[in-house]
Amino acid sequence: MPGSIRLDTLRTLDIDLGGPVNLEATLECGQAFRWRKVAIPGRRDVAASYLGVMPLLPASGRRGTRQIAAIVGQTDKVTDRLTVAYDAGSHGCASPGAVQEAILRYFSAGDDLPAIERDIAGADPVMAATAPPAHGLRILRQDPWECLASYVLSINNNIPNIGKIVEHLARYLGEPVGFGESGFPSPELVACQENGFLRESKCGFRDRYLKDATEKVVSGEVDLAALGDMPTEQARERLMRIRGVGPKVADCVLLFAYHRLDVFPVDVWIARAMSRFYLDGRPVTPKVAREEGARRFGALAGYAQEYLFCHIRSGLAG
Repeated sequence: MPGSIRLDTLRTLDIDLGGPVNLEATLECGQAFRWRKVAIPGRRDVAASYLGVMPLLPASGRRGTRQIAAIVGQTDKVTDRLTVAYDAGSHGCASPGAVQEAILRYFSAGDDLPAIERDIAGADPVMAATAPPAHGLRILRQDPWECLASYVLSINNNIPNIGKIVEHLARYLGEPVGFGESGFPSPELVACQENGFLRESKCGFRDRYLKDATEKVVSGEVDLAALGDMPTEQARERLMRIRGVGPKVADCVLLFAYHRLDVFPVDVWIARAMSRFYLDGRPVTPKVAREEGARRFGALAGYAQEYLFCHIRSGLAG
């Protein structure tokens, strides 16, 4: 539990998502990198809870995305309701209504998860096997800039190290958002840092990719706000103008920040799963795996990808 928490400013809300959520599956499947297990003081009924930083909806007339630290928990492995704790004493803290709105958006309350799970389970025997363990997994709606920066830092990297780099940038450049946490810094702030600072974050060769991302976002060459209105292919092409960003990173940003559920990001795990289950075990390129996944799963390709990712990484596939 964060040492700086103050019980007198701790506030909790119970929020109904209108459908199931499994926090472990959702927050530990590699979508986002800043959530860690903690406990909510005084709530022993909450069996599993996680502390992280998420975007608030931008306030009217305010530039950029406001962020808030929150602890989200549930009383069982899969529930429709979340217990959400936040620090009412933090600078610029939002109202309870704004926190609730942010939670509903971040956890994609508008997704009809029972219908999604039925459709995916009915696709074929492989997906039928992946669906039960993934029950309650939700595709998050992350802040586009943080999501882009995080996935640029993910290139040839592992999940724990990505999280450490993201936390380093937030700790030294971000603004306080409650519970002793800091928000992810704006692209303008990252862009003006010396290369030595980026190297201190241990991002390695990815420093040049992150620098290029900040420069293109700040200049407007990659307009993150405009991407939401572009067709998927055009948005992917625009993101791939950033140095080091290929189809996989671009598709992760489109899926986890813009909720483009028709994209099918392919990493080594997904390529392995597609080869084993759908392409006769033969070696396949990421392009072939991506096109096959999009063809098979259509409008729900993003959810199918997450199910396959969890399935093959967990060892359930044998």
